[in-house]
Amino acid sequence: MNNNSTFLSIAIVFTTMLLTGCANRIQTAIPLDPTLLKHEDVKIGVIMSNIPEPETYIVGADCLLCYAVAAAANSSLDEHLKTISVDEIKTLKPDITQLLIDKGISAVALEENIQVNKLKKFKSKELNVALKDYSIYKTKNINHLLVIDVTQVGAFRTYSSYIPTMDPVATFSGFAYIIDLSTNKYILYRPFTNRKASDLEWDEPPTFPGLTNSLYEIIATGKDAIKANLTL
Repeated sequence: MNNNSTFLSIAIVFTTMLLTGCANRIQTAIPLDPTLLKHEDVKIGVIMSNIPEPETYIVGADCLLCYAVAAAANSSLDEHLKTISVDEIKTLKPDITQLLIDKGISAVALEENIQVNKLKKFKSKELNVALKDYSIYKTKNINHLLVIDVTQVGAFRTYSSYIPTMDPVATFSGFAYIIDLSTNKYILYRPFTNRKASDLEWDEPPTFPGLTNSLYEIIATGKDAIKANLTL
């Protein structure tokens, strides 16, 4: 990729960050009332998003040049992260489905992945109603949808302009929630943000062993935390 193409790609990413950063209403966490899932007519479909390719997430480099400098400074780490397999995250779907079944709840793992950003918008002024329309999943012979939406896997690093304010840390983040498909309302909503610094010197290219180990650790502990929150 030539310099002009690189600069254009960074410009597109940066512009998207600015346009989408405050576009959505902030949804507060909603704890699960386990009794809501105990009714005989409740049928839950469990679905996951596509797992994003591991990368370095940069926050705080708020000008185009700043972001370009920060991206270049983390390019070796970014290249390494893209070689890491995170398929272990995919086991969440069958694991959670079985946990629900073991608790006497009717649940099925849906084969496809969900692309939340491609769902139609849902207009409502009520609290705890999803901004996306999940009604297309009513055709799956279910009336509730349990979604695991993974948004970040890799490394997270904050900047002030083009100056780093922290070493990169491993990150595994996203959202877990249950939608009542009859109302498009959340009956559970849990953001999950798992981050861990390297126990070793982080800046050890080309394999960054300390940060890589931290990523594997938070994926394992993060999965356990998600299952605990969803299977009360």
